[in-house]
Amino acid sequence: MSLLLIVDDKEENRYLLESLLTDQGYEVVSAIHGADALEKARENPPDMIIADILMPVMDGFALCRRWKNDDLLKSIPFIFYTATYTDERDRAFALNLGADRFLVKPMDPEDFLKVVQETLEKVPAPSAAQAEPKTKNAEEESEYLKQYNEVLIRKLEAKMEQLEQANKKLERDIDTHKKKSDKNARLKDETEKMVEERTAELKKNNCTARRT
Repeated sequence: MSLLLIVDDKEENRYLLESLLTDQGYEVVSAIHGADALEKARENPPDMIIADILMPVMDGFALCRRWKNDDLLKSIPFIFYTATYTDERDRAFALNLGADRFLVKPMDPEDFLKVVQETLEKVPAPSAAQAEPKTKNAEEESEYLKQYNEVLIRKLEAKMEQLEQANKKLERDIDTHKKKSDKNARLKDETEKMVEERTAELKKNNCTARRT
């Protein structure tokens, strides 16, 4: 039985994945962020990790980098499963970090399970080259930080754009509501004026009728 580690800060997401995978006979352990995942994986290494990206404490990108630089964990398949980082440049960055697959939510359960099984089956046997620790020089570290910052900036810019669009919609809704309110107020004034004029007319006619 394969042991899978799920990493997601949202409880409902973890529950859905746990239910799907345990129904297929997998043993599942969950973590709420990257740091939690590393701690649990080092205590009991899983056969695969499936991680979200946008998480507190340690996000998925930072987790993947730490994972692939850890002698104990680096040969374990790493799958990203995200709904927030969907740009092709995000995918390229994730794969460059060493991720085995990059999946975008939502995904058909059967297709998702197929990817999980295929990835597990393709795990290579550790080789002498893989066993040797890979030394990161300053240039590689600088390149990683550059790409990581670019990813975060793109996400921030996208969020800012979403907020700007939401604010514009809110302003339009407020303007529309104000116009409707002004129109209703005018109709109310006109109706009250018509009622007053009609009431005065009826009173006048009533007085005339009494005199005759």
